[in-house]
Amino acid sequence: MIVTQAKPGWVRTELKIGTEHINNHNTIHGGVILSMVDTVTSLALQSRGIVPPTGASVNASCEFVRPGGQVGDTIFGEGEVTQLGKTLAYTRVNFYNAQDKIVAFGSHTKFMGKNQPSVGFSPDGETEVPLEGNSKL
Repeated sequence: MIVTQAKPGWVRTELKIGTEHINNHNTIHGGVILSMVDTVTSLALQSRGIVPPTGASVNASCEFVRPGGQVGDTIFGEGEVTQLGKTLAYTRVNFYNAQDKIVAFGSHTKFMGKNQPSVGFSPDGETEVPLEGNSKL
């Protein structure tokens, strides 16, 4: 999986589906997509300036809307931080196929403890800014 775009609190990823990602129906395995829920949302937290490890999972869920693709297809993920509190982070992600149809969506809640942003970014994600200028969602 690669990150193709990122802004503070939001990332876009893509994964080219390989033989190691498929189930016995020759489509991407649901477990791979649920693992991507964890990864994409954790990357969204990192885009807010939270360094790894981003925390411990409290809850992760995924709804599968349609088959996500076969070997050679690409699945796209868009993850975002919906709320960043003092100890918990709430995130969500949507997954799309090459026809821009949603194939799955999920949410992920993480306990961050005292792990708060260590760096801030401008809204476009291009420039590092002081944390005082980086308000919480």
